[in-house]
Amino acid sequence: MNGSVFQNMAPNARRSFAVTLLLAAAAAGLYLFAVQPADAALSKARAEHDEQESKLQTVNANLRAAPKNKERLQSLADALRPFRDAMLTPLLGSYAMRAKAILEPLAFGAGLSHIDYSEMPTRALPVPRPLPEQLHARRPIRVTAQGSYMSAISFLMRVEKEHPLVALQSFAISATTDPERQQVEMVFEWPAKGGQKK
Repeated sequence: MNGSVFQNMAPNARRSFAVTLLLAAAAAGLYLFAVQPADAALSKARAEHDEQESKLQTVNANLRAAPKNKERLQSLADALRPFRDAMLTPLLGSYAMRAKAILEPLAFGAGLSHIDYSEMPTRALPVPRPLPEQLHARRPIRVTAQGSYMSAISFLMRVEKEHPLVALQSFAISATTDPERQQVEMVFEWPAKGGQKK
């Protein structure tokens, strides 16, 4: 009675018990080496599928909204066009040359003569946070000319009407030997591109 249970079993029972143990070990091995990794892989695949499904829904929503977004971008571009067109760009490498090409017809039309254009140091504008992709500045251009006070005022009014984004930084008038003509000095500030974000 005190002997081993396994020794007291009949040979068929022993075989049956051994087969049961072998099957249990095989089932445990199958679970550990096949089912569990497959389950982990299946969970990972489900998570990837859900992520891809979410991305697909986002892409489909963006595609549906594309025509409306394109119209919105076009309307924003149209709204920005006057500001882009007002930017002073160099002509032959000189901002003063570009200002001359723009202002000279207005100055002659107002009756000014002996007109000279010169660049002054760029005035950087305050930079917002976060930094924009394109930075902007004010390009001061000094214009000196001779003419009557009324000619100078007429010229200023024409510049204001034709180029509303150009600001007058300073205006000085002084007498000459000819009482009909004064020496006029004006400094205009033009919006201009200041550089790219680094």
